[in-house]
Parts: sequence; structure tokens; C-alpha cells
Amino acid sequence: MKFHLVPVEIIIQVFSHLGYRDLLACSLICRLFRTAVQENASCQYTIELAVSGMRNGPPSVMGHADRLTMLRNSQAAWHTLQWTALKDVRMLQGSLYELYGGVLVQSNHLDGRGLVFRRLPSHYRSIEEHVWSRDLEFILRDFTLDPAQDLLVLIAQPILRPSAHDARLETSIHIRSLTTGKVHPLATKSPVLVHDVDLRTANLTFTIQIHSDHLAVHFISHGIAPSELVVWNWRTGETLLNTYSTNLMAFAFLTERLIMVGGFGDVEFDLSQPRLFVVDLDSSNGERIEFDEVEYLCAFLYPACYPWVYPLSFLIRSDPCTDWSPHPSVQVPFSIGPGPRLYIVTIWVMQSEEVSPIDLFVLSDTLLDHVHALREGETGYDFEWSEWGPDGTRMIAQAPHSHVWVCYVFGTRFSSITGGGRENRHRESRTLEVWDFNQLGIRRDVGREAELSEVEWHVADASVLSSRVFVGEVRTRLPYRVFRRKLDAPLEGDPVFTEAMCSEDSVVLVDSQGRCFRILTF
Repeated sequence: MKFHLVPVEIIIQVFSHLGYRDLLACSLICRLFRTAVQENASCQYTIELAVSGMRNGPPSVMGHADRLTMLRNSQAAWHTLQWTALKDVRMLQGSLYELYGGVLVQSNHLDGRGLVFRRLPSHYRSIEEHVWSRDLEFILRDFTLDPAQDLLVLIAQPILRPSAHDARLETSIHIRSLTTGKVHPLATKSPVLVHDVDLRTANLTFTIQIHSDHLAVHFISHGIAPSELVVWNWRTGETLLNTYSTNLMAFAFLTERLIMVGGFGDVEFDLSQPRLFVVDLDSSNGERIEFDEVEYLCAFLYPACYPWVYPLSFLIRSDPCTDWSPHPSVQVPFSIGPGPRLYIVTIWVMQSEEVSPIDLFVLSDTLLDHVHALREGETGYDFEWSEWGPDGTRMIAQAPHSHVWVCYVFGTRFSSITGGGRENRHRESRTLEVWDFNQLGIRRDVGREAELSEVEWHVADASVLSSRVFVGEVRTRLPYRVFRRKLDAPLEGDPVFTEAMCSEDSVVLVDSQGRCFRILTF
């Protein structure tokens, strides 16, 4: 076919319906197609969205050309850590906090009877800051939120319910509207979820996550009782998974249907080998069951540990969920897409009398590609470390992040502050780091090292972990890059920031001793 006889307008109209892979393929066919792709704002915007891990926003007066310019400026600002504004916000009296969906929340009373919400602003996506508060009629133990669904989940102080046979702690989970504080309009059938936990549970703490209609709560026992993991459909109140085990140490959603659970292998025979179990919620009937009896879909095994290594704890962090998108009322030109999410899995193990934290950085695509490769109906498959770990992860001993201010990951970014030490209050300069694991962006920019001279590239190298934890040397090669910016040394009386949290349009610096947040806006 003689493409040069086809009007360019028709070619561009056809191209407007193509995805980024097809556009890149078309640009290789002929000079005409290459010019059409390279010079058309709509085509370039489609490609830039994909490379940036973003999705297009709802229609507005802003055209593709303006959105493309704004997106490129936003990405350039993140790559050089050139924020457009900063603001210091004092920490409130309460001890609870959350950062999700661009909203920073703090409890404002020591008994947790009130929350203050702060929607973080955005320069490049034209979001204005908004602050509001809600008083509560009960003592709050923990909470989470999902602004995309106008959802606020509140866990009240557990209540002791004596009985003739077995006293239990009754935990009430309230499903509220984020904007009104009242019962969520989609949860009218079951506005309060109730779950009883073993009275032997000491210092009960919680991990809470939301993925679409699914609400998961990890009831973490610090006593002799086992920890419990319960997943509900928060709209209907139906229990989807109810399991318990002393080996149930952490969890995270992989998809709405798949949940990942961190543990240390078979309790009797292989306690010290960490692994990530994947459980299909569709295969569970919601009946209470010990986790060892749960039919898991597959498990991702860590390298084998030495017999003297004793496992202590697990933490899995990722944000936001894979299909998250802003609330329809938020008119933004673009937002994070449904693409890969970075999971940071931290394990703590003890050898002799030394406690060693080890961080594993892995993308959701690495895990899901293996899950989808399973034969239909296959369950209980164990992926050995050699099958998924060396090329699909980065394992680093004691990566620089807090274990308290844990909202340090968003999308494929990880934020951290280095230099000076976390316990050191000396007024010396520290450095903000953002580690980027966006594989499409890395592959596109890897040939531009000269232009991006301030970037630290980890593309062809391997991280080598030689320790007395794992048997043999562990080498991992997942590509990433590090953006850095030196922070000004604090003057006398200034906050000393030692931690960093990350959201879609912000980095939030934390001075926990001086009780101050600094919001860096992009």
C-alpha cells in the first residue's frame, strides 16, 4: 500500500486508537509513520503516559499538547528533585498517622477520638490543599482510608467480652465516608464489621489494607496467641478469608483477588526459610482455618538460611493498590496507572545476638508473571529462589528507611534520607534519595547518562549480599536508578529531618523528635 497517498489526518486518527507499543512499532515502519508519531501530541502523550506509569485523566478543556507538557515537566521535576514548594506542618498530639491517596492523616488526641485530614497539593496536577477534621464517638486504635472510594475504615478499641467458656476481645471495624464521617452509603448492610480475637493476644496491633471492594485486617499478636488475617467485602460484610497462625507475619494485596502473605515456611521442618505465599481469595469460603491448612496458589521462596538463623518478623509495603485511580470528583490531567507496583519486603532475622533487617525490592509484574504461568487448577507450587529472585529482585541489607514511618513507597518509587544517622540530631546536611524502579523509564533513559549525570544507575551491576544469614552468596540484578538532592543543613532551632515518606505529588520529610512534617510539593 502507498501510505504517502493516505492523508496524514486519517493516519493520525487511526494512531489515536493505538497503545504505546503499537505506536512504537508503527514508527519503525516508514518515515511517514515515524514523523506522524513523533510530531503528534496525542501519540507522544500516549507514549509518555506509558513510560511514566501513568494514565490519562478525564476529559477537560486541557488538550493533549498541554497535558504532554505538564507530564514531561512533572517527570523532569521528580528526576531532579526540584520541588515547587515546601511547607512545614506540626505533628498533632495523637500517635496514629496514615498517608494514602495523597491525603496525610493524623490523630489529634492522645485517646484517638479525632482525626485531621490534609489533602496534599500538587503543582503539576493543579490540586489545591484542603484540610478538614472529624471527631469520633469512640477510642480509635487504628485506621486507614481510600480517597478514591470516599472510604474511611476505623478500628475501635477492642472490648473484653467475658463468657462462660472462652473470653474474647471484640474488635469493631467501622466503615465510614471520608468526607462526611457518617456510615458509608455503600456499606449500609454492614456498617460495622465485628471480629473476636484470642484473649491471650498481648499488645494487639493492626495492619489494614483496602483493594477495591476488599478490606483486609491483620490482627497482629505479640503474645502467645496466633496472629489472624481476615478479608471482608466491605460493601456486603461477607467474610472472604479468615485464617490464623503464629507464622502469619505480614500481607499485601497483589490484585483484588490475590493476596500475598509473608511467613517462614513449614513450622515443623523449614522454619527459617522465608517465603511469600500467594492465596486466591476466590478459592476460600471464609470459614476460620489455620493458615497451614489454607490451599495457597503458589509461594516464592527466599534463598535457604543457615540453621542458626532465627526468624523474627516480616513487613511488606506497597502503595497504592494495583487498580487505584482518583475519585471521579478529582479532575486531574493524569494519575498513576494500573501498571507495576514496587513491593518492599523487609525481614528481620536473628543470628547469635545480632538482629539483621534485609530488604527485598520486587515489582508486582515479576510475581504476577510467574503466577499467570501456572497451569489452570494448579496449586501449592513453590517457586525456588533461582526461578524468580536473581533477575527479578534487588536484595539489600539494611536499606535506608524507617520501620515506623513506613509510607516510603509509591508506585515504583522509594524515598529515603541518608547521612547523619537516624538517631543523630547533629545539624549536618542530609540527602534526600528517590530510588526509581520504573523499568520502561529506565530502558528509555539509560542511553542518556550524559544528560542525567546526577543520576546513579544500577542497570548492569548486581547487589551482592554476603552474610551469615543465607547459605552462599546472594546476587540480585533488578535495574533501578537513584535521584539525589542535598538538603540544607538545619540551623539552630530548625527541624532535623531523618525520615522520608512518598506520595504521588509529594515527599513528606519527618522530624519525629521535633514533631514536624515538611511537605515537598511537585
